[in-house]
Amino acid sequence: MEKTVTSHYGCLRTAHQTAHRPGEPQPPAEPDGMLDVRGRPRRIIATIRERHRVVQELLAQGRSLRGISSDLDLDYNAVRRHTRTADVDELLVKVTQRRTLLDDYKPYVHQRFTQGCRNASQLHREIRDQGFPGDRSVVNSYVRLLKQGTVTAPPPPALPKPRRALRWITTRPEHLRPDQAVGLKEVRAACPELDAAVDHVRAFGALMHDHRGEDLHEWIELVRQHDLPALRQFADGLLHDRDAVIAGLSSTCSSGQVEGQVTRVKLIKRKGYGRVNLDLLRRRILLAD
Repeated sequence: MEKTVTSHYGCLRTAHQTAHRPGEPQPPAEPDGMLDVRGRPRRIIATIRERHRVVQELLAQGRSLRGISSDLDLDYNAVRRHTRTADVDELLVKVTQRRTLLDDYKPYVHQRFTQGCRNASQLHREIRDQGFPGDRSVVNSYVRLLKQGTVTAPPPPALPKPRRALRWITTRPEHLRPDQAVGLKEVRAACPELDAAVDHVRAFGALMHDHRGEDLHEWIELVRQHDLPALRQFADGLLHDRDAVIAGLSSTCSSGQVEGQVTRVKLIKRKGYGRVNLDLLRRRILLAD
């Protein structure tokens, strides 16, 4: 589901911008996180885009992952991430969606700026009294962007990070707080694929909770009807060990007791490392409370 949310994050960003700036033409500016504190394109963004382009070109030429890693002097796992991701925006999500200390105070700073207060030191003192933990340089950089016109409107409420949206999706509906339920509703309305994915996740949760392993095949067929590659891969993988999966979903028994005993044995073994032999270890395991 994390892969699914990440791959459709562009839908969420577009819907978020439209919802909080209705009727306004969207400026051709870079999305949030694409510019540095001075309003310049971030170097890492250009690096990731160029690296992804080169890796995809070499892959199309028939080069192996090891060969690409050697040619570009890149880590093998980094090359694999670039080859498995068709859309470079999926790689940029984590880079562009990092929060800063100032994010929660930007609406106030922007409001005071539009009221005529353009002194960064004064603004820093005001938000520091509200609990801002950062130093003045952070405020200076943001005020500079306001003066340059790079930031032209009050920042909208923060777009939920992929993992936060994932948490909403995988949490039982009755356990969501009201604000989380509203956030999930917006996510579902923004993207039909994620809306379908939420239904599949909840249906699978019901299979587990109600021990309805016999309905697994029906669930897999429903997943296959939607364009959700990561979820379909998970569903198809369940068939590789079908009988065990169905038994696990159907039985009320649990392997928790066995796993607990294994953990206890490992603890006893490590506590006696270098000080006991196998016979003593066996006695300690059998006689321990």
